[in-house]
Amino acid sequence: MPWRIKLGRIASWNRGMFLCGRDVLLVESDVVLGEGSLEEMLEVLHSSDRVASVTPLMSGAALGVDLAAVPRCTDVPTARGSCLLVSHVVVNMIGGFDPAFERADDAQDDWAMRAQRMGLRLVRANRALAASKRPLRADAVPAHTALLLARHPHFPEQANAALLGAERRAAEHFVASRRGPLRVATAVPQHGDSLEHFQVLYQSEPIDDAGQLLALLESPCHLVLAQADAYRNRALLFAAAHSAQAVVTASEQDRARLIEDLVLDPATVEVVESESGLTSLFHEVVDRPRERSLRYRALLANFLRSLKQRPGQPRAAPLADDVRSVPGNR
Repeated sequence: MPWRIKLGRIASWNRGMFLCGRDVLLVESDVVLGEGSLEEMLEVLHSSDRVASVTPLMSGAALGVDLAAVPRCTDVPTARGSCLLVSHVVVNMIGGFDPAFERADDAQDDWAMRAQRMGLRLVRANRALAASKRPLRADAVPAHTALLLARHPHFPEQANAALLGAERRAAEHFVASRRGPLRVATAVPQHGDSLEHFQVLYQSEPIDDAGQLLALLESPCHLVLAQADAYRNRALLFAAAHSAQAVVTASEQDRARLIEDLVLDPATVEVVESESGLTSLFHEVVDRPRERSLRYRALLANFLRSLKQRPGQPRAAPLADDVRSVPGNR
């Protein structure tokens, strides 16, 4: 009588990936993929030879929501999750999941770090929706085992940083705007209050220093900038304007001058003359987020975080009050 050995989860994953000989979808039994989601994940996986894995957007919303207007994919810090599409080519390059880890999440994190060391990307397909019978967990970086931290000591910091900003929330903001009224914040909270339930941050006061700029960049909301003519620090204005989804001006003359001075995309600079016009702009920002601005914002936030003083390192120089290299700066 034939006998079989019961494999653990990690060993079962590895066996399936190596025997299959092609891209593999690892999915929990309680996950339901929306119509066309698997095809979208496969297209994202093969959109670049640098993509190692793809996860769907796990959402409690209806699976039929049309997400064609949001950025197609977003980089994520790890390949963990209850639904994961893995590239067979990458498995051949770096191997499977390490069975030395007892927890599946840690094995996925380790695999993701090995892929990133090869210059590969881990992405989420924002237009591929999936739902689970289990309640969605709030974003958090769980405790890791000693083995994972010994191999990848920088991983918790990287994972925490990836939870910040609006890039990874673009699809969530879009879905939220379809389920209820749009929520707009007018300032970054000063005493630990959360912006988690807002979709837009309307910054109508000048940014005074790099620390305030970083707080804006790390907020979970889309950024809309106003009062550009009130800025004294041109470097801060340049950085904030290129990070914003939209910049509001009062006249066509102001708009033209701002586009020329800061080399802005004309499509991001809007003349708004009424409250209703501003409301329409907020909806446009959430419904059609600009991927270029989101990517610039994420990269700038990473750069500013790297300038923070660390023990044994010299203090980073502050942003200059006057940057003469900005085209059109007068």
